[in-house]
Amino acid sequence: MGTFSLCLVFSAILVFAHNTLTCCGYASNQGKLCGASLGDDVDQSTMHCMDLFFRTIMNESRTMQRSNDKNGTRFEARTISDYFAAHVMNTQSYYGIQTTSDMYSVPVDKDEQSGMFIQLYNQGNGRSNHNAISVGWHVYPALYGDSKTHFYVYWTRDGYQKTGCYNLNCPGYVHEANVNIVPGVTIDAVSDPNGVKRTIIVKVFKDGVGDWLLHIGFDSEPYLIGRFPKSLFTGLGDKADTIRLGGFVQTHVPHLAPMGSGFLPNNIKAASFSNIQLID
Repeated sequence: MGTFSLCLVFSAILVFAHNTLTCCGYASNQGKLCGASLGDDVDQSTMHCMDLFFRTIMNESRTMQRSNDKNGTRFEARTISDYFAAHVMNTQSYYGIQTTSDMYSVPVDKDEQSGMFIQLYNQGNGRSNHNAISVGWHVYPALYGDSKTHFYVYWTRDGYQKTGCYNLNCPGYVHEANVNIVPGVTIDAVSDPNGVKRTIIVKVFKDGVGDWLLHIGFDSEPYLIGRFPKSLFTGLGDKADTIRLGGFVQTHVPHLAPMGSGFLPNNIKAASFSNIQLID
């Protein structure tokens, strides 16, 4: 098991990333989108969550118009864009990771979302063979019907095309019996940028059977809460070849929703990852 620290720096939604010896910051709510990879395409359909996660894999951000008509024929004046900032590790085979992240409640509109992700995946051969596990926290009113912070999981074995889902919305992720932390649960104790910092410790690793075991702790040591069975995956059933840590936001432009804590990484109030340990 290897341990290290790193930092992502971006002033706006996504500008640039580099390594330091402190932590991994992913917060922002202001400034020019000067470093994002912003696509020119306009999609007339509603943005799906699996598209957002797939673009984190493919290093893409996209702008779209959000329809307010169920037939997709009338559009709001404002557009929706989704962005992410992440540190990528893809130089070896990986069998797990443990890291600590701050948790926040951020203001978003009902058709926006903002959050943090830890993503393990195996790229396979083409999108249809992309296997991935995503774990983190987010504020996602369209999914939960509220503006609270929620713990979530997501998985796919075909690049978010036909397989996988959030939380327990389809068969796949198997939660342990008699545990309090269930995917989708509300996280009430979140950080105050001007006060107490509350954290989530995430530990995901592959056991001897080949299942990916998920351990979570809120301000405490993580404990086993569930697993992603080996049978869900193809390449990821063997190993992960890439790990990503970062933040994401799906937001109206030009009035941007915050990512992380809403503060820039050069501010002590910025959100962070720390105590990163790789299982290789």
